Amino acid sequence: MADSLRSHRRTVAFYGISLMASAFVLYLLYQSGGGKLLFLPPIGIGLFIFGFYLSFSGASFYSRFRGMMLFMALAVFMSWMAWDTGLHDYIVNSSYGTFLAGVTIKFSVLFLNAAGYHVTNIGNQITFLGNSKIQSFDVINSCSGADTTILFLAAFVLMLVDQGRRASKQKLAVCFVLGGIGTYLVSMMRVPLLGIVGYYDGYGTLEAYHMYSGYLIFLGSIVTFWYLSLRWINKRPALAVAGRLPD
Repeated sequence: MADSLRSHRRTVAFYGISLMASAFVLYLLYQSGGGKLLFLPPIGIGLFIFGFYLSFSGASFYSRFRGMMLFMALAVFMSWMAWDTGLHDYIVNSSYGTFLAGVTIKFSVLFLNAAGYHVTNIGNQITFLGNSKIQSFDVINSCSGADTTILFLAAFVLMLVDQGRRASKQKLAVCFVLGGIGTYLVSMMRVPLLGIVGYYDGYGTLEAYHMYSGYLIFLGSIVTFWYLSLRWINKRPALAVAGRLPD
C-alpha cells in the first residue's frame, strides 16, 4: 500500500513538473512570436500554478509557498498586461525612465571598471577599451528598471490588500523601502551582467540573455521579496508563541 502511494505521488509530481515546464515553453513561444500570441501568457500562468500544486502539495515546504501562489500569478499577469497595453512603453519613455537610465549607465560603468573590465561611455553607449568580443553596447530606457519599480509598487499594493489589516505599519514601511530599493538594484545589476556576457561570448549570447533575463529577474526578485517579507510580517514574538504575553 505504501509503495503504491509513493508511486502515485511520483506520477502526480511528474505530471506537475511537466505542466510547469510547458508553462516556460509557452513563454518562450510568446517571446519568439514578438508578443503577438496574447492567449499564451494566461494559459501559461494556469499551467504553472496547477503544476506547482500537483508537484509539491504533498511536500512539507509547500505550506510556506501556498499563500504566495496567487501573488505569483498576479505578478506574471501584471507584467504581461504592462507589455501588451503599452504601459511599459509609456513608463520607460517618460522623463522618469530617462532619469533612471542615466543612473543605470553610471552605475554600470563604475561596476564594470571596479570588476576589471575597462569601459567608458558616451551618452547611452558603454564601450569596452580592452580585448572584448563586443566593442560596445547601448543602454536604452527599457534597461533602466523604471518598469520594474512600477510593477513592484503594484505588487506591494497586492500585499497590502492581503496583509494590511494584520501587519504593523512600521513593518509595512520597512518592507516597502527595502523591497523597492532591492528590486531596483537587482534590475540595475542586469546591465553590467549583460556587458560581461557580451565581453566573453559576443552579441549572440548577449541578445539571448537580454531577451529572457529581465522577466526572470523581475519574477525572482518579487518572489524573494514576498517570501522574506511575509515571513517577517507574520512572525510572532517568541513569548507569544510560547503562550505568554510580554510584561
